[in-house]
Amino acid sequence: MHGDLETDHDVLVTLHRFTLATAEQLHQLHGGTAGIKQTQKRLTRLHTDGLADFVTLPQAGRAKAWHLTAQGAAVAATFPEARRTDAQTLDGEQFAVRHGREHLLDVGRIHAAFVADARERGEDCGPLDLRPAPELPVDGAGAYRPAAELTYTAGTGEERHRLRAFVERHRPGVGAEETAAQLAACAAVWEQAGPGGRVWERRWRSFPRLLVVLVGTAAAGVRSAVADLRLAAEENPAVAEMLAAVPAGAARIEDLVQRGPSAPIWHPLSSGGRACGWTEL
Repeated sequence: MHGDLETDHDVLVTLHRFTLATAEQLHQLHGGTAGIKQTQKRLTRLHTDGLADFVTLPQAGRAKAWHLTAQGAAVAATFPEARRTDAQTLDGEQFAVRHGREHLLDVGRIHAAFVADARERGEDCGPLDLRPAPELPVDGAGAYRPAAELTYTAGTGEERHRLRAFVERHRPGVGAEETAAQLAACAAVWEQAGPGGRVWERRWRSFPRLLVVLVGTAAAGVRSAVADLRLAAEENPAVAEMLAAVPAGAARIEDLVQRGPSAPIWHPLSSGGRACGWTEL
């Protein structure tokens, strides 16, 4: 590997964790003050070295989505930061086929939006502070596997505090049943009892927020999509109970990317309250 080893290392770790990413996403995470052409040159060099490869996306412009080769994955797996769940041991193309390239790239867009917003606000959310598809087991009820789990350090100076959120990607209509099942699985984690209280209390000081990102939703369709999510929650007593106690909201991915997660784009799932920033849910 030639060039800036530290930054090459960072890109390899990110691709190892997130499976698939565009040059723009990687530049948002690791580009610093350099232009995007420097990130593109870095990816070309990793490709020449046999560590990374790409697929051409069918969208307009035929952008490239990058993933590690078997050799690149083997190199990245030696880095302590490149810890992944059992479900993420497939190579990039196999994992993309299982979950869908669009899903993987949307998770990257969501992550980059939080990182950019944190930098602008002087807060802390780094390239590895979003963990794709973590598995949270529930005794006797399988497991909850959100699209991602986010860690974010809000505030500055002595007022800093840690926030966590589960991220779900929701496509209204075609994904309604899947999202309802995900909400039910999350509720199972929330209500799981253990010695002296609920199991999650041994892991977190407060239960993570629940952020549902709407994909393929026109601006005019947001209210209907949110109403459908609320209806699905009301039909499941465990989900309704969880949402009465856990901050949760839904926002369009376009608004998230263009305006940032701290903008008033999140519609609360527990009530008909007005849209707000994600930390205000």
